[in-house]
Amino acid sequence: MNKNVFAGILAFVGFFFFPVHSVSQGTSPFGVSMHIDGGYEYNQMPENLRLVHEAGIRWVRTDFVWSSVEGPQGVWHFDKFDRVVAEAEKQGLQILALLLYNVYWANPAYKYPEAWLAYVEKVVTRYKGRVRHWEIWNEPNLYPRFWDQPDDAAGYVRLLEMTYRKIKEIDPGAIVIHAGTAGIPMKYIEKSFAAGSGRFFDKFAVHPYRPLLNTWEATGRFCEDIDKLRTLMAEYKIEQKDIWFTEMGISSMAGFEIKDKEAFHEARKETGRDWKVAMVCDDEFPVDASFSGQTLRTLFPDGFRTDTLQVPDLRQIRPDAYDAVFFPPADNFPLHISQIITPYLTRYLRVGGKIYYGTKDGRIYYYGDAAEKEANQAVFIAQTLLLSLRFGIERYFCYEFESSEENIFDREDNFGLTHRGLGAKQAYRAYAAAGRLFPEGSAIDTSVAWKQKDCCVVSWQQPDGLRVWALWAPEGVRQVNVKIGKGLKQALNYLGETIPSVTETTGTLEITPAVTYLTGATTLDIH
Repeated sequence: MNKNVFAGILAFVGFFFFPVHSVSQGTSPFGVSMHIDGGYEYNQMPENLRLVHEAGIRWVRTDFVWSSVEGPQGVWHFDKFDRVVAEAEKQGLQILALLLYNVYWANPAYKYPEAWLAYVEKVVTRYKGRVRHWEIWNEPNLYPRFWDQPDDAAGYVRLLEMTYRKIKEIDPGAIVIHAGTAGIPMKYIEKSFAAGSGRFFDKFAVHPYRPLLNTWEATGRFCEDIDKLRTLMAEYKIEQKDIWFTEMGISSMAGFEIKDKEAFHEARKETGRDWKVAMVCDDEFPVDASFSGQTLRTLFPDGFRTDTLQVPDLRQIRPDAYDAVFFPPADNFPLHISQIITPYLTRYLRVGGKIYYGTKDGRIYYYGDAAEKEANQAVFIAQTLLLSLRFGIERYFCYEFESSEENIFDREDNFGLTHRGLGAKQAYRAYAAAGRLFPEGSAIDTSVAWKQKDCCVVSWQQPDGLRVWALWAPEGVRQVNVKIGKGLKQALNYLGETIPSVTETTGTLEITPAVTYLTGATTLDIH
């Protein structure tokens, strides 16, 4: 997956070259990526799959890794995968199976067609009629992480072609998906199309990761990227093939790095006042001969009020006593000291405290507000999901279901809709709310302009004809004048909670970056 795709120049002009028609979904568009082929996620079945189903998610994308299926060469292992397929079936979930990665006796796989196709044949034959959707590889544009050569679209197409032909030979009705690319790398994708990949996939996949859609520029770029991909597909006469987002999401990672004093200048700018900072500087546990409370104070801009604390003081400190807590540049506290610090960090973050941790190379690790990060994640998923539906993306697989949460500074460890242990984040509730409001058979109404005044607007009809409106303001809170048509049943926030103050007589709505849903209203006029 691409963790740092940046939203760029805003351009609305091309968005309507390929208008998305109002077409009912044949099956649910809601999916999720999981790693249920092994590890703790495998051991949590069927509870995790039950929670997937409860959220309205009907697709699970998971790995059928070659080295897990075969090894040593000629020895096959299907017990775990048999259980994965069976448990998904019990929950009424469809599997998008990934065929991928090298083995030590066939590396890289595309140069060993006989060995690779033996693996493909074994897997597809075994699950014929039960698994019907096969994604071939993952992010082959990422070298050296997932592919052995840089920018080798032609090599990937060789693998795709042989795999497509083998799968169709075994199961002609199976659906083959081009590997999801990291981001939407247009040059790589064009090389894939030029090498003939369009003849060897039924669906095209991308992983359009990016930062928050908290500006019109970022929001516009997201929609523009979809339009550019459709334009390219049309140039190669494959525009009739659907696009799937087989990974999409954003991390709720609460920690990140900022250089030197920038963190503190940003903190002051954010709050508009001086901060009271606690410095943990314990002479009993010196971390460096040159380190002292005085040297630590030199890191702070003028105006920051600082107190020096000893490690044992953390046992009694109130979480709201300080705006920030700054730890010395070391990570080698004795074990029993770490046991004091770790629960304190957890407690402080739970009430919204912000913690900084210095390093000798001049970097400052920032422990942000975890609740804020989780709210941002939920807002982002709802926004990108709705825009994806509006612009004709057939399937949206949120990455991923459960966070491993092994490292606060690792984005990859904090992408989940749930915490480690399956506790629901706001993102789970937001995804479930969208799933309830967009049941299978719903149809997007593309006659409704997606950009109106200060709002993004997406509208659809449920199978029973009930109209739903989704509104949000990318750039912050806006007071919007509205005329709500007859039939309004309820207003809901992005988590699916009722907003009782909104009625048909409401003339002004407060719209925020978090999605507001209106159900039942036949019309909605924003003016």
